Amino acid sequence: MQPEKPKYHGQENRDAIALAIGKIVMAWNEFHETLAGIYAEICGRDKWQASLKAWHSIPNDRRQRMRLLEAAKAKLTGRSLEEIIWLVESTDTLIANQRNIGVHMPLMSFTDQNGVHQMLPHTFFGNRRAMSMLGGDDLLGHYEHFRSQIAKMSSFATSIAFNISPVRQGPELWHERPTLTDWAGGSGNDSAAGRS
Repeated sequence: MQPEKPKYHGQENRDAIALAIGKIVMAWNEFHETLAGIYAEICGRDKWQASLKAWHSIPNDRRQRMRLLEAAKAKLTGRSLEEIIWLVESTDTLIANQRNIGVHMPLMSFTDQNGVHQMLPHTFFGNRRAMSMLGGDDLLGHYEHFRSQIAKMSSFATSIAFNISPVRQGPELWHERPTLTDWAGGSGNDSAAGRS
């Protein structure tokens, strides 16, 4: 067994940030696969595989959500349609932006004169995502907020999938829409970041 390599200065902070970003990515991927399942349900069980193949051939997440919304508007009515519209619009206007900030924001490693290490948004070159987090002194807290928002949306999407399923047993069981919040220090509206 090889001896453990010594940690470099700031490695624990960098590792904690990397783990937090990874959790955002995992939550987002799970959420988007739930949306794929909703899309396939709307297209019909007889077209399940073909609709998933079509979904996964779309090159970005926002366009996939647009396809979901188009399918819902063409085939659904009532509460099912209302909830999918809300889900997609809330994802496009807040959740995707928070995800993009968490995943794509450049960071810098900084050690102050007292030897205290921090990971900070890299704002030197004016990156809009980093600028939106300027003054946010709890980066890990913000990342956890982003992850939890995505998780809330994923749970809500699962309830939509249950309610639109043609093989559902029993009555519809709608959950309340999740309460979504911005975070202190940022607007949550990084409109140019909305490709995901």
